Amino acid sequence: MTATVGWDIGGAHLKAALAEGGELTALFQISTPLWQGVDRLVGALEEILEQLPSPRCHAVTMTGELCDRFPSRREGVAEILSLFQTKVAPDPVVVFRLPGRLVPLERLSLQQAWPVIASANWLVSGWYLAGRLEEALFVDLGSTTTDLLPIREGRPSFRGSDDLSRLASGELLYLGVSRTPLATLADRVPFGGEWVPVMNELFATTADLFRITRELAAHLDQDPTADGGPKDRPASARRLARMVGRDLEMATLEAWELLARFWRERLLQKLTEGCFRLVTGGISGKAPLVGAGSGRFLLPEVARRLGRPYLDANELFRWRGEGELTPADLMPACALALLASEWNRVGMNRSQESGEPP
Repeated sequence: MTATVGWDIGGAHLKAALAEGGELTALFQISTPLWQGVDRLVGALEEILEQLPSPRCHAVTMTGELCDRFPSRREGVAEILSLFQTKVAPDPVVVFRLPGRLVPLERLSLQQAWPVIASANWLVSGWYLAGRLEEALFVDLGSTTTDLLPIREGRPSFRGSDDLSRLASGELLYLGVSRTPLATLADRVPFGGEWVPVMNELFATTADLFRITRELAAHLDQDPTADGGPKDRPASARRLARMVGRDLEMATLEAWELLARFWRERLLQKLTEGCFRLVTGGISGKAPLVGAGSGRFLLPEVARRLGRPYLDANELFRWRGEGELTPADLMPACALALLASEWNRVGMNRSQESGEPP
C-alpha cells in the first residue's frame, strides 16, 4: 500500500500529513520563514522526508509564493514546485489546482497554470469538508490569516478565487493569532483610565496576547517574537507595554493582562464581523461553524456570538498519530493527504473527468 503525503507549503511554516489506509498516521509542522531564504524550506523538507515510509506519493498545495523574496507569484510557484520535485524525486507528485483538481506535476504548464495553483490551500479544506457536511461555515484561523468558506448543498460556495477577490469578498482576512501586528487591530486602547493612542510600530504581535492569556499552545508558537526575545508571559507583557510607550515595571502584570484582553476582544470582533457578512449570504442557523487552525480556541466564542453550533474539525478525521499536533491544526495538509489518497485509489482519469476531488 502506497502512503500519501499532503504538503501545505506556506511562507512561514511547512505543514505535512501522512495518510495510510484512509486515516492520518503522522503530522508535521516546521517553521520555514521563506523571506530568509529557500534553504529554510529545503532543510524542513529533508527533515520530514527522513521520517516518511516508502513507497509514497505526494500532493502539494501552497501559499508560500506570496513571500516577498520571490519577484512575482508566478516565479514563486515555479521555484517552490521545482525545488519540491527535486527533493522528493523519483516519488510521484500531484498538485492541487482550482476549481478542485489534482493534477500530476509533469502535466502542468506552470506558465499558464500558476494562477490556479497559487494560494489554493483553503479550497482543499473546503472540498474535504463538503464531502462530510451538507452545510457549514468553515473558518480556518491560523498564525497569519483566516480563511472563511461557506459550504452549501455539499459543495464549497465562494465568490473569490484568488487573494485579491477573496480579500474583497471577505473570504480572506489578514488576521491571525501569532503574526498579526497589534497596531492593525486598534488605534487606541484603554490604559490607566484613559484612551491611549497606540504606537504604530511592530513592538508586539497577537502571539503576545495569547501567551499572556495562556491560550496559545507552546507547540504552535513557532514564530519569532517582534524583538527576538523570549516567549514567556513577562517578556510578552514587556512588548505589549511598548505599544503604549511604557515599560513592564510601570504597571502590574494584571494590568497588562487586562490590556491584552482588550486587544483579544478587538480580534474577536473583527472575526465575528467577517463571519456575519458571510452567513447573511444564506447559511442556515442550524449549520455549524467548523473551526480549524492554530487559533481555533477563539472560534467557539465566535460561533456563540453568531448563534450557531460549533464543530471542531478534528471530529471529521480518522487519525492515530502521536504528538501534540492534531489534524485541525494542519487542515489543508490533512485534507489534501486524504483526498489524494482517494484520488490514487479511484484513478487519475475519473478525477480528471469530474473536475473536482473524489
